[in-house]
Amino acid sequence: MDSFVGLVPRNVKGDDHGCDAALGYFPSPGMSLRFGLVGTGGAGRLFAGALAMRPGGARLVAVCSRNRDKATEFAGEHGVSEVFTDWRDLLAAPGIDAVCLATPTGDHAPMTVAAAARGLHVLTEKPIATNVADADRMIAACDEAGVTLGVIFMYRFMEGALAMREAVTGGLIGRPLVAECRDLCFRSQAYYDSAEWRGRWASEGGGSLVTQTSHILDLMVWMLGDVESVAGFYTTTDLHRIEVEDLTLGVVRFASGVLATVASSTATINPEPRSLVIRGAKGTVGMVDDDLARWDVPGGPTPRIRRLLEAGSVDRGDTLTSSGYADPTLHFHQMEDFVEAVAEGRPPLVDGREGRRTMAVMEALYESSRRGEVIRPN
Repeated sequence: MDSFVGLVPRNVKGDDHGCDAALGYFPSPGMSLRFGLVGTGGAGRLFAGALAMRPGGARLVAVCSRNRDKATEFAGEHGVSEVFTDWRDLLAAPGIDAVCLATPTGDHAPMTVAAAARGLHVLTEKPIATNVADADRMIAACDEAGVTLGVIFMYRFMEGALAMREAVTGGLIGRPLVAECRDLCFRSQAYYDSAEWRGRWASEGGGSLVTQTSHILDLMVWMLGDVESVAGFYTTTDLHRIEVEDLTLGVVRFASGVLATVASSTATINPEPRSLVIRGAKGTVGMVDDDLARWDVPGGPTPRIRRLLEAGSVDRGDTLTSSGYADPTLHFHQMEDFVEAVAEGRPPLVDGREGRRTMAVMEALYESSRRGEVIRPN
C-alpha cells in the first residue's frame, strides 16, 4: 500500500518534523483519501459500494473482518488487496488515512479512540455509540488528535429531505407547531438471531429506536433543532426474545416550543412505510419512506418540488420487514461531503456532535421510560 508521502500533518505532536507521531494527517490537494473498512456485513457493503464510486477521489484500500475467508472474499469483490482479521492491525497499517466503521454499535467508541490516536479520520455507522458518554469520548479523542469524525445519517442527503428542511427552516410553513415521526416496521426473531450482537443493550445500544427509527428521528431533529425535554415509554412485546425494546412511544418538546410524537417498533405485524410530517402555522410538509409526499404551503409547489412529488418511489431495498437497504448512492453523497470536509479542514455536515445530538434524544427517551420522568437530553 502507499506510504504517507505527500500528506500534510495537522496538530502533529513531537519534534519539529513530527517524527514521533502520526497524528492528524490529511491529503494534500490532488491526493485521494485512502479508507480502511472494518466490518463486511450489510453496512460494510454500503460503504464499499459508495467508495467504488470514488467520492471526492477517495478509494478503499483495506478491509477487516474477524472471519478471514469472508474478508478475503469481500476484498476480492471490491478489488482490495489488504485483508485483516484484527481491526487493530488495520489501524496500524501504513497507507491508510481514514477508517469506516461498519461494526456493532458497542465497538464504535474503542475503535474510534484507537483510530484517532493513530491520526486516522473516522466515519462510523449510526448511531454514533450506545450512549452519550461514549459519544463524548469519541468526539474528545478526535478533537485532541485533530482528525475528522463523521456519523452516517445518509437520509439527510435525500433531495426530498433537503427540500423539506428548506421549507421548515425557511419559513414556508410558518412557525413550526407539531411534528409526527412514525416508523412502524417488522423484524422477525430470525433477524435478531442472525447476529449475536443484535438485541443486546451492550452491543446494539437499544432496539427499534436506535437501529431502525434513528434515521427518521435524526431528520426531525435536523429540521427542528435542539430538544428541550422528552417523555416516553418502551417495552418488549412477546413477539421477540430480546433484551432491548421493540416498541417505543414518546413525546418530544423542542427548544423552539414545537411538540412532536415518536412511534417506533419492529413488532408491527402489518408494517407501514416510515413517515415524517411537520405542521406549521401556514402549511404542512411531509415525507413517506425516501420520498417527498406532502407540500401544502402558500403558493403551492415550485417546478422542482412538483418534480419531487411526482417522481415516484425510489427502491433502495426492503426496510419494512428486513435489513434490506442496498443502495449506496446516499452513502456516496455523504462520503463525498466527508472527504471534502477533511480536505477543507471543516466539520462534515454530519459530524460527531450532530450524531451525539440524536443519540442524546434516544437515550433520554429510554431514561424517561425507566424513571417515569420527563428527561432533558444530556
